[in-house]
Parts: sequence; structure tokens; C-alpha cells
Amino acid sequence: MEVSRTTKERVGLPVYRELRERLDEFPLGAPPHESLDEILAELFTPEEAAVAAHLPALPTPLPELASRLGMKPEPLQAVCEAMADKGLVFAAVRDGVPFYSLMPLVPGIFELQFMKAETTPRAMRLARLFNTYYYAGWGRSLTTTTTPWPRVVVVERQIPAGVEVLPYERVSELIRTARSLALTNCYCRHEANLLGEGCGAPLDVCMVFGRFADFCVERGFAWRVDVDGAMAALDRAEEAGLVHITDNCQQRLNFLCNCCGCCCGILRGITKLDRPTAVASSGYIVAHDKDECTACGVCVERCHVGAIEETDDGVRVDLDRCIGCGLCNLVCPTGALTMRRRDGVEPPPRTWRELQMRMLAEKAGRGGR
Repeated sequence: MEVSRTTKERVGLPVYRELRERLDEFPLGAPPHESLDEILAELFTPEEAAVAAHLPALPTPLPELASRLGMKPEPLQAVCEAMADKGLVFAAVRDGVPFYSLMPLVPGIFELQFMKAETTPRAMRLARLFNTYYYAGWGRSLTTTTTPWPRVVVVERQIPAGVEVLPYERVSELIRTARSLALTNCYCRHEANLLGEGCGAPLDVCMVFGRFADFCVERGFAWRVDVDGAMAALDRAEEAGLVHITDNCQQRLNFLCNCCGCCCGILRGITKLDRPTAVASSGYIVAHDKDECTACGVCVERCHVGAIEETDDGVRVDLDRCIGCGLCNLVCPTGALTMRRRDGVEPPPRTWRELQMRMLAEKAGRGGR
């Protein structure tokens, strides 16, 4: 794996091991591998790594950080601002006071490296390194907790009439109630494009919400849209047959991705790594009416996770693999596929913070991995 000269010189410095161990404390972790060593050395200068290794997970005011780290506020702010510009640290200002926190490797640092859709030699190096790291074990680490981090949201118009639908199950409600909205490029498909493995699905259909949207817009990772602009992007995504995936919580969501099974790091956990718990399914599941089915095969092509296959006896649906996205019955010409409520589905955690705390507790129960 080729790396820049500067990165080669940095790999192996103790400060990067300390940073990796800090990143591994997040719910989805950062398991050791030589490709991650190169990623961190590519992204962080030694000075930045030394600071990042001691940043908290929650946004913390600059004066408090300076006291914790034993630094003067001005030089600490300069280092944090440089990292925020690179998508390594979250930054916000409240009542004139800067706040900073370390981004997790996922969701956070990885995605932000590809949101700008850059095609520089550095971007291509990072794409190769992240791809190597994904298949070296990081991809499997994304399913180390019982509670998945992401959740599928069903195509709203496929929800059966008369079924009670909770607000967090309606993608339009997620968009309309967001305090702030922005569109960005699909980081996974751009990474695939850099690797020469792109599928041609649209890039500009992924969304960020709330304070994270504000951060992404201010730092050039995303662009502001209103509700109409976001809904138009949603329509484009559904037309392209992409799966809606968001945070596995009810409120204060950070993102809404529109995903394909070939490029998406989440769905590849199912399609490439055989990890069916990589994503929480929606509260729905497909129902197949064999009498109405003509076995045309359109649904087989549309399913991103291989839950539908053609057999000698017609179409077969693997309900254990179905994630409840609703894309198959969106294209079914005979109405043989419909969505129904999935039995025994527990509501997701209320907020992002509650989701993270639950995942950390589950991770600790498994010995940290």
C-alpha cells in the first residue's frame, strides 16, 4: 500500500497508538491494523494527534479543554480548528465560546474525508487505506454491539393504509422536524468511485441534520437546503432505488443516507461480510403473495441485500434477511409484494446520546470488542 513520505515517517510514533486507543473507546471502536496506523498518520500531524487523543466525545468549551490538557487556549484553539477543517474534530460556538469534541472513526472521520468528492492523490490514498481496513476487520467490528448504530427507514408511500406510524418511522417527518438541513455527497459511493468500483447511483442525495449540518456547511462538507430541496433529493434517491438509512434513535438525528448494497459500508456488512445485524431493520417486513406473483424478477434486481431470489418454484423471500426498506414492492408490477408490520420490534433509543450509552454498555459487556 503506497503512502506519502510524510505518512511513512510518522507511522509508528507512540502518539498515534495513543490516538488509536482513544478512538477505540467509541462504541464502534477502532481495532488495530497497519492500515489504520497509516490512516491516522495521513490525517493527523503528531501535534494534532497528541491533542486529539485527549479530547472528549461530547462538545466541551475551550477554556475547560485548555485546563484539562495543560495548554493555553489560543494554541489549543488553533490546533482544534485545523482538525475541524479536516473533519477530524467537531466544532461549534455557543454564546461566543468555542466547543470541540473528537469525532469517532465512524460515524464521523471516515465519512467527512469523502464528503467533498475530491479526486486528489491524497483522497485516492485514503480510499485504498479505508477499504483495506474495512475488510481487515473494521467492517466486522461495526456489529460488535447488540444494538446497531444505523436503522433502515421504509419508503413512506409503501406503508399500508390504516397502520399506525410513529414519527421516527416517517422519513418526511425526520426531514420536516430537523432544526437544520444540509445535503452532501455520498461518501461511500465516492470512495467506491476513487477505487474504480462506483455503481453510478447519484452522489448528492445524503443528508445531515441539526448541529452536525451546521458544522458541515460551515466547514465546506455540505450545502444548505430547505425542506423542499431535501424532499427532492429523497425523490431522486427513491427513483434510483436507494435504501434510506438513519441513526437508530427517535430524536436529534445526525444523518439520513441513501444507500446501495455495493458501495455502502453499512449494507456491505450484510452483502460482503454476512453480518445481518449491521443495520436495524425498519418496523416493517415484506409480504409475498405467490398467487399474484409472475416471477418477473424485478424485485430480485432491486433488493440490495439479497433477501429475494429466483428459484425453480418462483420467487423466494428470505424474511430473516429482509431489512424492510420497501424498495421491492415499490417496483412490483402486480402488487404481489406489500409491506406489513414486523412482529416484536422494540422502539429505538430516544436520543443519539442514549443510543451511544446503550452501545457502550453492550460493548463493555463483551470485553470491549
